[in-house]
Amino acid sequence: VANKMTYVCNWVDLDALWKFFFEAGFVYPGKYALMHTNKEKFKETYERLYIQNPNIARHFIYQSKGIIHGHISIIRFYENTWMIHHHAASRSSDSRAGLVVLNQVERYINDFHRLYSTRMNFVICYFRPDNRFPHRVFGGVTESMNDPKGSSIDPFAYFHYRKNSDRVEIPESWALVKAESEDLVDLESFYEYKSGGLMTHALDLEPGMLGSDELSKEYQRLGFKRERHLFSLKKDGILKAFIMVNVSDTGLNMSDLTNCIHVIVLDSDDLPYTILNSSLCMLSRYFEQDEVPVLLYPVSYTESQSIAYEKIYNLWVLNMQHTDQYFKFMEDLFSRAQKDRFKNSAGFG
Repeated sequence: VANKMTYVCNWVDLDALWKFFFEAGFVYPGKYALMHTNKEKFKETYERLYIQNPNIARHFIYQSKGIIHGHISIIRFYENTWMIHHHAASRSSDSRAGLVVLNQVERYINDFHRLYSTRMNFVICYFRPDNRFPHRVFGGVTESMNDPKGSSIDPFAYFHYRKNSDRVEIPESWALVKAESEDLVDLESFYEYKSGGLMTHALDLEPGMLGSDELSKEYQRLGFKRERHLFSLKKDGILKAFIMVNVSDTGLNMSDLTNCIHVIVLDSDDLPYTILNSSLCMLSRYFEQDEVPVLLYPVSYTESQSIAYEKIYNLWVLNMQHTDQYFKFMEDLFSRAQKDRFKNSAGFG
């Protein structure tokens, strides 16, 4: 342990944790408005995550005399991928707290990723590009490595689809069907040309991963929910968009990035938004909430179709075979931050 006030998966007073999230600004009014109707489910989820300490999640806390000053957590949400999220630091206390817990999670993944049982081939994080702290960290390391097979960033447009009870049909030439292996091959080819990054590998969107549900069974065994449904939107048999529906417990991620729809548009010129909107209407039945979060790639499609979105989320992926370069960058960053007394507040996701 590098700092005696940092703890890994320690017992947490949940009232103190929620108070910290509010005071740190991590739970802001807009986010709380979306959480409010399901606040009891949020509390239940967090009791199981922080009291029962299931092996699919880890939390790291910086606290002094019972007061929480910094927090970050990771969760295994894809077969070989862990997601870093819920990074926050108190605005009114020790300015090092955000950096200390980030350093702690870095040490953890560096120590454990080589153990097969951790299933940690990739680490991901969603962050907003206008958030200076994660942009400096994850954007900085991606730029420094300059290798999309080592570290990559892909931007998604984020918005909410509001469910309705209207009967929806799409034209006969179009079809929304369960994805097949050849669809994942087409997706991989498109993404390699468009980005060349790590997204399809990290999100289990490779042809060989179709039908893989071992992690979902593990969630079920632990009393959690994790469902994944893959769909192809086709016109005359040709793939136009790929859609991944993730369904999980309310609050597993506070921004519902584990309980949402990912859309990847392969042919922006031949996919009217009315068709995609109808598809979202059909798929929204998988969710209990009235407003379903949607992450859409590429962002240029929303612009060409004049689709209103709320924010941009960057998906950062690190290939754990490239950790030497990553941790060299982080060591330099932490060293500079300590000299500059770099201050940070609420982090990401």
